[in-house]
Amino acid sequence: MPGDQPSPFRKFLSTWRREIIRGGVLFGLVVVAGVMISNAVRAGISSVPWSQFRSFNGFDINPDGDLFGAGREVGDGWTWRGQVTPSQQVWIRNTNGPVEVVQGEGSTLEVTVEKSWRRSEPSSVSLVPVTSPRGVTICAVWAARESHCGAAGEYHMSNVHRNDVAVRFTVHLPRGVKIDVSTMNGELAIDGAAAPVVANTMNGKILVRTSVGPVTAKTVNGGIEAAMDALTGGDMELQTVNGGVTAVLPRTLNAVVDASTINGRVETDFPLEATGKVSPRHLHGTIGRGGMTLKLSTINGSVMIRQPDGHTPFAPAAPEGQRRTRHETRVHVTPAPDAPAPPPPPAPVRPPQR
Repeated sequence: MPGDQPSPFRKFLSTWRREIIRGGVLFGLVVVAGVMISNAVRAGISSVPWSQFRSFNGFDINPDGDLFGAGREVGDGWTWRGQVTPSQQVWIRNTNGPVEVVQGEGSTLEVTVEKSWRRSEPSSVSLVPVTSPRGVTICAVWAARESHCGAAGEYHMSNVHRNDVAVRFTVHLPRGVKIDVSTMNGELAIDGAAAPVVANTMNGKILVRTSVGPVTAKTVNGGIEAAMDALTGGDMELQTVNGGVTAVLPRTLNAVVDASTINGRVETDFPLEATGKVSPRHLHGTIGRGGMTLKLSTINGSVMIRQPDGHTPFAPAAPEGQRRTRHETRVHVTPAPDAPAPPPPPAPVRPPQR
């Protein structure tokens, strides 16, 4: 074949290269999801919204890329404002893009949205606000055969038309209002809340700081860091598959702790009365008088239960000389009252004298 004529194989690659890459990425995601599900079942992790993987069908996205970086257009912002009270709740629903929540002023909820894209039309994504006596739901809805945005956070899309538009939410939240945020591909950062927080993503880390907990946060690929000044009641759950979990909790904590990992370690700053077998990878016991349940779990990463020391997920790191090293971590585990006393260590075996 002449050297200046491409071979049929080269023509095939030139024509179908993009589809081959997309198919390979999709196959990889399916394999990774299968492994994650298998590991999650084996580790006893429940309630991860695996069915939401179907929502990625039709999206043309790069899970590792910067959704608002170079090579993408960014359009004008969209803003919604309204009044909410501490007896109400706010739901933010996204699929492709991050969500940031900061402290607002007065009783006004302000939500600003930006879109970015490469080839798709930004108008193919609508912002839908739904108000009710229960509160406010705001959804990013991509063009699809079916979609729904409900008054209490209900959110559904199916058969999304191929789309690369990303959406970024910035929420100014009034003090004392509960917040529930979710996305599929993007980071969630909630800073300055003063009420219980729910945060869910599939690909991205979660950072939460609230003066009043509890916090429920779940992701698959990303770490979780949550700090709260007080717990007013209700169980707390921080759950990931690939990433570490750090909880900064009030010093006057009364709770039952269940913390576990497969590839990592579990550490706590709190005196804890252990129940059952004590393991570096699984810790179950009572802090203080017990009460609410704190469930902290990961597969690939460590679990850290910290007391407040001025270093929270949103605070700058302490100077090098002031950082707590691993051997300085305060861990105090005492046996349960009804646990039998451990047997005395066996006497050393000495070799016979010749």
